[in-house]
This record gives sequence, C-alpha cells and structure tokens, in this order.
Amino acid sequence: MEEQNVLADMLDWRKNFGVTTMKDFDLKELNAIRQYYPQGYHGVDKEGRPVYIERLGKINFERLMKVTTLDRYIKYQIQQYEKTLTVRFPACSAAANKHINRSIAILDVEGVSLKNFTTPVQKVLMQLRKIYNEDYPETVHQMVIVNASPGFRLLWNTVKCFLDTDTIAKIQVIGNKYQSKLLELIDKSELPDFLGGSCNCKHEGGCLRSDKGPWKETSKAEELKLKK
Repeated sequence: MEEQNVLADMLDWRKNFGVTTMKDFDLKELNAIRQYYPQGYHGVDKEGRPVYIERLGKINFERLMKVTTLDRYIKYQIQQYEKTLTVRFPACSAAANKHINRSIAILDVEGVSLKNFTTPVQKVLMQLRKIYNEDYPETVHQMVIVNASPGFRLLWNTVKCFLDTDTIAKIQVIGNKYQSKLLELIDKSELPDFLGGSCNCKHEGGCLRSDKGPWKETSKAEELKLKK
C-alpha cells in the first residue's frame, strides 16, 4: 500500500508540474549558468552507466541568480532527469548491450565548507535533493565526493541528517587523493582531466559543456526529426 501511495504521489507531481512537456523548456541562459555552477553529464563508467559531475566548490550563487531564477534552474534540472530516463539510459543500454538504469555521480567539493554553505545555496540543493529523492528514486548507483577538506567533512556530518540510510550507503567521501578510486570506476579517456583523466573536450568548451556520451547521437537524431 505504501509503494502504491508513493507511485500515486509521483504521478500527481508529474502531472501538476507539467513534467511531460518539460522537454520543450528552453533555458537560453544555460552557458552562463554553467559558468557559475559547472555541472553536466560526461561519458560513461566501465559498466556503461552515464557519469554526472558537479563542481560544487565553483558555485557563485550570487552571480547565478543574476542570470537565472531558482524556478527556471529547477525546471532545467527536471528536464535533465527526464532526459536521463528517456534518452541517456536507453542509449547507454544499447551501447553496453545490457540494461542500464542508474548513473554514477561525482561531486567535486574543493573549497566547500560551512562558511560558503549559505542559506540560498542550501535552498537550491535541498530543493533538488527533494525532487530527486521523491520523484527519481533509485537512479544513482554510486556517488563519489572528492576533494573533501576537514571543513567539508564537518558540513557533511550536518548534510547526512537530511539523507536516508540507503542514500548514504551509496556515497563515498574522499580527500584530494581520489584519482585511483575514480579510475577504478571510469576509464581515463572518459574522465575529465581536472579529475585526473585525459579528456578535455577542448573543441566543445570543456567537458562539462560537451554532454559527451552514447546519448549524444540519439539527441542529434531527435533534433533532426523535429526539424523535418
């Protein structure tokens, strides 16, 4: 009965939020957003799962809110969740020749501590985590947090209070000697150079702007269909 209630709530949320039409949402300020909040999908792990990367230590929230709004940014993230379910996972499944329905997440928290975990930043992150936990559960296989300083570890002890035990079990927090762990999970050619890999996507403005992955050709094909 509880699972049925969760499903019903999720379906109501998708209907009320207009999730099915979210693919048409155009975030014209995306390049500026990525400048002040670097994040994106890039490559696959050794099992063929899509890899999502955020550089939380590079967030400039004040400037971010000058180029967009919280509502628009949340809509963009929901759009990306939907793309992962409908485009990235199927494309990765086809490329790996097996069912792929989870991703790998890497959070680079260099420079993050209690000092810069301000109320506005908390509001954005908690809103995103709420949507993820309630409406896109069980889509992350593993999360690796890298460049964790002593200050971040104090913050992490606070943040963990908002997470369920299953989520916490998927998360590994590492300091600045993280390269060997990431290379256990991801081939060097698929990992950005700023994380110890060999990829830089220099012709596409950097790895977090490239959206590199098996899904990219699928997305191009869909765009061509829409233009016809």
